[in-house]
Amino acid sequence: MGNGQASASPATGLPVANFPKQAVVVIHGMGEQMPMDTIKGFVHAAWETVTDLTANGLPNPAEVWSKPDVRTGSLELRRITTRQSIVTATFAKGVRSDFYELYWADLSGGSTWNQVQDWIIGLLWRNPFTRVPRRVFLAWIVLWFIALSVVVLAIATALPEPANIGSFNPWDHPPLKYLRSCKGWQLGLLTAALVWVASNFIVPYFGRVVRYTRAKPDNIAARKNIRDRGLGLLAELHDKEYERIIVVGHSLGSILAYDLISYFWANRPAARVVVQGSAEFTALKEIEATLADPSWPAEPAVAAYREAQTKFAHLLRRRPTPANKDDADRRWLITDFVTLGSPLSHAEFLMASSKADLKKRKDDREFPTSPPLREELDPATITKAKQVGFALDANDPKLLAFPFGTDMWQLHHAAPFAAVRWTNIYDPAFLVAFGDLISGPVAPVFGPGIIDKNLRKIRRCQSWRFTHTRYWMVPRNITRRVPERIKQLREALDLGGQRRRL
Repeated sequence: MGNGQASASPATGLPVANFPKQAVVVIHGMGEQMPMDTIKGFVHAAWETVTDLTANGLPNPAEVWSKPDVRTGSLELRRITTRQSIVTATFAKGVRSDFYELYWADLSGGSTWNQVQDWIIGLLWRNPFTRVPRRVFLAWIVLWFIALSVVVLAIATALPEPANIGSFNPWDHPPLKYLRSCKGWQLGLLTAALVWVASNFIVPYFGRVVRYTRAKPDNIAARKNIRDRGLGLLAELHDKEYERIIVVGHSLGSILAYDLISYFWANRPAARVVVQGSAEFTALKEIEATLADPSWPAEPAVAAYREAQTKFAHLLRRRPTPANKDDADRRWLITDFVTLGSPLSHAEFLMASSKADLKKRKDDREFPTSPPLREELDPATITKAKQVGFALDANDPKLLAFPFGTDMWQLHHAAPFAAVRWTNIYDPAFLVAFGDLISGPVAPVFGPGIIDKNLRKIRRCQSWRFTHTRYWMVPRNITRRVPERIKQLREALDLGGQRRRL
């Protein structure tokens, strides 16, 4: 039920849908989420409350089904599948979407207070003028204030009165002076409250940040297990059933999603090879031409890059499915990467030791950018590139690809965003508590090919609540007014391909 019309596959005899399907992989952020909590709310915003995309003339056009699916790596999870969408220029029969949650909270637990404390000290012990980005400076000050308050409270609890040290009595000086009037049970209660907050909130939540973002010996196994689950899911989704994949990362999940796209691209060399004279090769040359434009990164050149990027992605996902299971799969199905409330904006603070360290990692192709890093060419490659029509800067000849055999070129391992559009939606913070402090613009960090959506500018007003967990929260009056955050999410997903030909 709910599968629509189907025909039998001559290869397997099993029924297959006679309309295309796409997969949406949603990756949750830090915290102790319950399985399926994130994905259900997300589907409600992205499909069930949409009116134009679901106007397919079918009964209950926005209906969804929750189905068991072992591809998620856990029997606690199910995929949520939709009816087909309206007919669009991209999908002539409409498209059915399957939503998957990449759940990884069960693999990231086990952090200790000492590990979290070590991470916090590492963030605090930085030169505020050279190693603390301006956007997080106020939050850094607040973190210092909280840390010092905890230290003072601990001293007040442990230090006996009068505890004179020579002629110096610490109880005569603020802030201990103000704690002097507190009774012992009151200090003990405050200390117990701090211990409770540390054990029930700080360690479970921020411990997952430590567990994934820090390559320390205690974390290596957890990082590997998390990535293996994500790469396994992407590999399964690439296996013949889907025509397109969208990856969505929220909060810390956006860092995981970024890593998964990077590793998945690097591990599929056949998808990175294009043949001279093919339509794919022409699209690659168009990408290179936009990057060689002397006006780059002026807006016309960036717009041309995104158009060429979309064309290249379309051609890679339309490659034929391998006839035999042993044949290399040359398709690349991930067309879009959407980040919500992403700490990637603060990569130099969270993922590197400094701004210079972050730059070096990007230059070393450890952190892919959009557009991808272009490599310097040796003389022989320059000659061949000119012969086949690549646009080159005479003073600084560079390309994303290199010769691979007689008539083929291969994009390097850090170039996934030549074929993946990246849209980042964020809500700027004000005074730490309002808006989303964790989020921020990503294009200044990872490249002008990224589409940053600043909700404050779009709404033309500041958020007056903490909005980090509200990007897909559906209000009761959504039938009368769709919030900008959800409009931008739907536009970035473009599930029907009605806004651009995918």
